[in-house]
Amino acid sequence: MSIKVHIERLILDRIPDHEPGKVGRSIEVELARLLRRGGLSHELLQGGAMPDVNDTAIRVSRDRNAKRFGTQVAGSIYRGIGARS
Repeated sequence: MSIKVHIERLILDRIPDHEPGKVGRSIEVELARLLRRGGLSHELLQGGAMPDVNDTAIRVSRDRNAKRFGTQVAGSIYRGIGARS
């Protein structure tokens, strides 16, 4: 099965001064891993769009680690679109 995810716009309020490329790449890698492991929600299996995905706030660690931040963002996105157990 092939899954394509297109995120038109990702709004991250009050993020630390990370290098955007590192955060973006971290989001892509982690979201792909989560989708491979857990799959997509039943509602989206046949295709479709979601106007927005809201989830819990993300706490940014003091070390401002771009990879950790991207992983947290991907987890938040996945909780909105991923398969539910």
